[in-house]
Amino acid sequence: MITITMILLHRNSTMMLLRSLAAVLAIAAAPAMAGSVPFTPPLFPDGGNQLDCYLLNVSGGEREVRIEVFTKDGVVLAGQTLTLAAGTERVVTVPAYSQPRYCKFSVDGLRSDVRGSILVREPGRGSISALAAQ
Repeated sequence: MITITMILLHRNSTMMLLRSLAAVLAIAAAPAMAGSVPFTPPLFPDGGNQLDCYLLNVSGGEREVRIEVFTKDGVVLAGQTLTLAAGTERVVTVPAYSQPRYCKFSVDGLRSDVRGSILVREPGRGSISALAAQ
């Protein structure tokens, strides 16, 4: 025998299930936040050399970016947040005595929108080692 209580409980359970399903679908259908965080492999500058973290915007529009330089222990030595115009580049430089090791590029956009690299540069001579961000 079906009672009114059983019908109400079934109705409430169904409504809760439908609400939960709607919430899951809404989250799944929401557009993903575009963003990319490529890192460079480590390089080790020595003596009077310096480490440069370069980021070039190859997209057709402006991109909000952050360039950071880290030690081997993950300590941030330097960083810069800026709007990078299409076709332009920026660099963050750290001297060898600070023991920089790798770069991190945070980009509000796709990974294909930018090109990042790490360089060991000898002042007066130029780049003596370079690797691309991945």
